[in-house]
Amino acid sequence: MVGLGNSCRGMKSPPLLMAALVACIIVLGFNYWIASSRSMDLQDRVMDLEGKVRRAAAERGAVEQKKNEFQGELEKQRQQIDKIQSLHSFQMENANRVHQEEKN
Repeated sequence: MVGLGNSCRGMKSPPLLMAALVACIIVLGFNYWIASSRSMDLQDRVMDLEGKVRRAAAERGAVEQKKNEFQGELEKQRQQIDKIQSLHSFQMENANRVHQEEKN
């Protein structure tokens, strides 16, 4: 039976292989650190943007409420204007009628 290699050498790893493994671990660790830092930065930005969206939604709600109040007020004023105009035209008709009766 033929062995797969020298049995004495099988226990020791070549120094070049160990150096390559250590370099890979260092590169992977560095990449993980960079990715983790970027992830934290992005999470901070997402939290800031969510806060801005909440504030904008609250401001929009307040603006909508004021808009609705102003529209209600505007409608009341339009109704008052219509009443005043109808009253004015009624009074003008009465005045014209009285004037016509005085002429006759």
